[in-house]
Amino acid sequence: MLYPNYPDFVSLSTNHLEVGSHVKVRTKEKQELFLLPLMELSAASMRSSTVNLLDLPWSRLPLWDALPVLNLTGSITSLEALAAAGQSRRTELTGCTNTPVMYNAHDLLCTEGLE
Repeated sequence: MLYPNYPDFVSLSTNHLEVGSHVKVRTKEKQELFLLPLMELSAASMRSSTVNLLDLPWSRLPLWDALPVLNLTGSITSLEALAAAGQSRRTELTGCTNTPVMYNAHDLLCTEGLE
């Protein structure tokens, strides 16, 4: 997931806080905590946002590999460090020590062949 940090909490997406399993009652106070202003396309359509999509450098977001990588606590890390931490946690939880096959949930959870 990408979570760009723009002034005034302008965002590329927002949460509508729909009533369901995790939200029993949608109060105005709760909705205001989650609902963020969406980034406008250009200054011509600008209402209150200070950053517009077409005002970004080269009118686009940076390349994904140029962005900083953060761990769950928000500390800067690397993709390699995240993969190593995930592998360590996988071994701790499942006892598996082999390198997991990418995009294979059975292998990731060490249940290959247990069907």
